[in-house]
This record gives sequence, C-alpha cells and structure tokens, in this order.
Amino acid sequence: MKSNSISYLPRPFCNKAIIAFIVALGLCTIIFRVAPLPWLWVLFGFIEVLGFFFFTNLLSKNWNQITNGLFIRKLFWYSLIIRVIWVVFSYFFFIAQTGKPFDFVAADSYSYHNWAIEASDAFSRKGFSQFFESRGGYSDLGYPIYLTLVYVVFGQSIIIARLLFAVIGAWSCVLIYRLAKRNFGEAPARIAALLAMLLPNLIYYTGLHLKEPLMVFLIIAFIERSDEFLRNKQLRLVDMILIALIGGVLFFFRTVLGISALFALFSSLVFSTIKIGNWGKRILLGSWVIVLIWVLFSARIQYEIDYLIENIDAQEQNMRYRAEREGGNKLSEYGSVFVFVPFMFVAPFPTFVNIEPQKQQMLLAGGYFVRNIYSFFVILALILLVKRRMLKKHVLILSFIMAYLAILARSPYALSERFHMPVVPFLLILGAYGITQLNIKNKKYYTPYLIMIIIIVLGWNWFKLAGRGMV
Repeated sequence: MKSNSISYLPRPFCNKAIIAFIVALGLCTIIFRVAPLPWLWVLFGFIEVLGFFFFTNLLSKNWNQITNGLFIRKLFWYSLIIRVIWVVFSYFFFIAQTGKPFDFVAADSYSYHNWAIEASDAFSRKGFSQFFESRGGYSDLGYPIYLTLVYVVFGQSIIIARLLFAVIGAWSCVLIYRLAKRNFGEAPARIAALLAMLLPNLIYYTGLHLKEPLMVFLIIAFIERSDEFLRNKQLRLVDMILIALIGGVLFFFRTVLGISALFALFSSLVFSTIKIGNWGKRILLGSWVIVLIWVLFSARIQYEIDYLIENIDAQEQNMRYRAEREGGNKLSEYGSVFVFVPFMFVAPFPTFVNIEPQKQQMLLAGGYFVRNIYSFFVILALILLVKRRMLKKHVLILSFIMAYLAILARSPYALSERFHMPVVPFLLILGAYGITQLNIKNKKYYTPYLIMIIIIVLGWNWFKLAGRGMV
C-alpha cells in the first residue's frame, strides 16, 4: 500500500452522498408526485443512508489506531449487536405489516420454513432422506437441510434461526477483514470490514428466512480459505479438505455460485503471478479440485449445469413474461444483456416512487442507493489495478466477481438485488481499496459521478412508472 494512501472514508464524500440521496429522492417526489414514496419507506431510506455514511466515516477514523485484536473484537461484537437488534425489530415489524413474521413477498421464505418443519418432524420417523429426495434440484437443497438441522437442534423457532444468521453475518465481516488485509493491507481491510458491518442490505437479510446470509458466508469462507492456502508456504491437507467441502456445498445453494467459485480458484492457480505457494502445491490443489468437479458434475448436478447453460439465454422470454403478467412492467421486454452489462457494478437502483407490490424494494431504497455510491470506489479500484498492472495479484477475487456478474448479466435476474448478494463482499473490498487511494487527481470525478447517478435514478423511477401506465 502506498504511503500517501488514506485510512478512512473522508467526511466530504459522505456528506455529498447524503445530499445526493436527498436530491434524488426530492426530485422523484416532485416529478412523480402521482406516486410519491410513502413516508415509512422514506424514513427507512434516511436511516439506511445516513447510518451507513455517518458511521463509516466516524468509525473508520475512531478505530484507525486501535490494535488489530481489539479491532476484530469490536468488529464482531458491533456487527452482531446491529444484526440482533434488526432481527428482533424486523420480527415484530413484519408481524405488524403482514400478520406473520415473514417478509412482504415471502414465497421462498414460507417454502423453506415449511420444508424444514416437515423434514424436522420426519427426522425421528426416518423420513429425512426420502423427504429431501422429493424436493427437486440439488442447487436448492443446501439451505433447507441447514434449516432442518437448526429446527432439530433448537426447535422450530423462527427467531432463533435468524439470530444464528446474526452470528453468521458478524463472522462474515471478520472473514472480509482477513481476506482484504491479505490482499490490500491493513487500512483497506478495516474499511472493508466496516462497510460490511454497516451495509443495510447485508443486515437486512439476517431478518428474513432466506438463504442469502448463509450463502454469502460460504462464498466468503471459500475465497478467504483458498486465498490463505495459496499464499501459505505450508501444505496442509486439512485446508485442502475444507476448501473442497465448502466448494462442494456451494453447488447445493446455487449452481452458478459453485461454478464461479471453482472458476476463480482455477484462474488463480493458472494466472496469478504473485508468489503464492509453489507450483507443487498448485498442481496438488488443482488435482484435488478436478476430483471434486468429477464427483459433483455427475447425475443430477450435471443435469442442472447443462440446464443452466441451455437456458442462460432465456432472458428474452423472461423479460417478456414480466412485461405481460398482471401488475408487470410493460417496458421490461426491452431488457437484455446489452442493456444490463454496463450497470452490473452499479445496479440495482432504488425505488423512490410508490410501487405497491414492491414493498421490499421501497424499504431497501436507501440500501440500493448506498450500492450506487460505493460503486464509484469499486470502479476507481478496478481502474487503478489495471493502470498499475496489479490484476494478476488479485485474480481469485476479481475472477469470481467477473464470472458471477457475467453469468448474472445474461440471466433474468440481472438487476435483482438478491442475486447480486454473493459478490457484494468482494465489491466492498475493492471499494475499500479505492477509498484508500483517493487523491486530488481522482476525487474530482466524484461529484460528476453523483450527478450521473441522480439522473439514472430519475430515469429508473420513470421506467417503473411508465411501464405500468402511471405517467
């Protein structure tokens, strides 16, 4: 890390981001007054944006000089407390809003919960394996199995399952710190960890019954363990086994995730120029991964991968369905990979107008806007890595991001915030590095970038209303 780098997120950048949020929301309220964002979601948006930027600035300065051990302890406990508070609050908030402790469109949440209840009840009757064999594809078995085990051990308690998510989320922040420190140094690592601790979207999913918190933890663990193993001069069989196990488990959460993770590992083994381990270790680990792939890419999982490849271009049909369904956006049919690719590092964009069926998007509007802003630092980091010829030093992280986003851009879920979650931790790491590299030369682009984001947000909200015949 260069000596002239900074070690915190400067207040002027935070203040400008908050002002940009107020301007974007205000313009949407004035221009699209036919459907203003309800006050409750406005309140959530302000809490998300102000809380993220204010405390990132504050803590990145206040925790700058404390020891590494103390920082990790504070990071874990603060992350845990924030998530526990949200889990408890959201439990009763969703009851007040929907009558049940589930999110607004809780189709998947209900499904996972009911699967786990049935499976945990059947566990004592030796019906566990037969039950999961009837669940369909392997790519969605991981979380129901996990949730079933939680229900077997702790009882069928919704809130306990989510409190465990809070612990998993807090530990994810620690893993992000370790991975970032190994790649970019202490200052970017601390900023990345604080960004993860305070990011509204990562906090939000701990209060739901969806697989995202566990899935995000697993991909962070896979990349972090792989990175540590490749950089360590010692060859430990237990590390290889752990990497192989986590890599295998990823296929039981989302096939695309497993493919992207293995692609990243192979890319690092082949293309990395940094002195990572030795070629003997690379060959051994590569052979191990080949065996893992051979085991995984059989029968049902091979079928699912083939199905994914055959249907990855089904984007056009899905966009047409979204345009034609009841309550859908008639302009969705114009969505395509050529439209989505330029926005993959910046999207999704916030909903600052009242789209009644999209309460989750309105609740998380501030979180979406935070993503739009920290993407500036991600893009800055990528530009600097290219200019400084440092890409091959971070092949593991970069190849995973590129592989996953490339596949996502060609899918029907290109702008779906939930499907972006697996890459968010790694974008935060790049964003943290970009923050530490701010200087007089590159900070001048920040204000024009904010203006561009405001314009895009206005266009996005017009699109959402126009497609429904509301403007």
